[in-house]
Amino acid sequence: MDLLTQGLVGSALAQSFSESKAQHRAALCGAIAGLAPDLDTLISSSADPLLNLDYHRHFSHSLAFIPVGASIVALLIWFAARRRFSFRETWLACFLGYGTHGLLDTCTSYGTHLLWPFALDRISWNLVSIIDPLFSLPLLILVILGVWHRRIWAPRAASLFCLSYLLFAFSQHRVAEIAQAELISQRDHNATKHIIKPSIGNIFLHRSVYLHDGIYYVDGIHVFPGLSPKIYPGGEIEALKIKEAFPLLKEDTPQAKDVSRFDQLSDGYLCQHPEADEVIGDIRYGMLPTSKSPLWGVKINTTNPDESVEFVKYRTVGKTDLNMFYRMLFRRSVPIAE
Repeated sequence: MDLLTQGLVGSALAQSFSESKAQHRAALCGAIAGLAPDLDTLISSSADPLLNLDYHRHFSHSLAFIPVGASIVALLIWFAARRRFSFRETWLACFLGYGTHGLLDTCTSYGTHLLWPFALDRISWNLVSIIDPLFSLPLLILVILGVWHRRIWAPRAASLFCLSYLLFAFSQHRVAEIAQAELISQRDHNATKHIIKPSIGNIFLHRSVYLHDGIYYVDGIHVFPGLSPKIYPGGEIEALKIKEAFPLLKEDTPQAKDVSRFDQLSDGYLCQHPEADEVIGDIRYGMLPTSKSPLWGVKINTTNPDESVEFVKYRTVGKTDLNMFYRMLFRRSVPIAE
């Protein structure tokens, strides 16, 4: 999730289990601890563009690391406060705040090493977008009310709202999955892999991607309680066949190894970017739910295979794209993708 929401959820839960006289301190400790796991973004290297992708949402986000991470944050806060407050109280607030981070990130679509070191697979429940105003704004209001007026019901209401919203997002995701399965059946396709994830900022408009006979099919699916799912047909793009697309890319070269790493990070959802032949993209992500152009990828240079790949992003949003997105979000008709 975005940093604001991570801090708010950590603060709300920490306050919920604090005494009234310590609510302000619990709010601060929970917020700091709720943000702390994302310090892994500092793990980077100019010589290895994929290092940050490897270690973001890694060990610092795992369930097993919660006591360790919470203890580190609690000690830093305790010493910074010159040991004026109870360490047990500080640690509990940090433990609760830190514990929310990995679970909340797992509810998004990027993938989190939640079970490290016992399992190295990235877990992603694809329930909510990384940024969701309908989720964050009520949390912000309730957390501010709790801190400002020192009312314990407010952070508890925020925690209950968080859980309720995620449960509603789960039901939305399930309906979208059923709609995707029906769409695949209607097309008489046999999907060997498939994924549903919410589009940016909401839990109503989803991006559907599935693989059939070497082709990725990308569609938008809008789900709303009481209404039938609305399908927005999208584009089609061939799944990447690395040896055919890049015959000059030899095995055991640094670039070939980087492509293999990116393949693992992308769960195998790779394609050749339609707008840049030298870019291998992750088809799971696009600016529009129906777009066949990946949001990011790795750029290779077969003339110099000893260099590392370049990680590239395509996040430019034009007025036409925004108009298309809002029309789909509000269930209006849009031109069919070519």
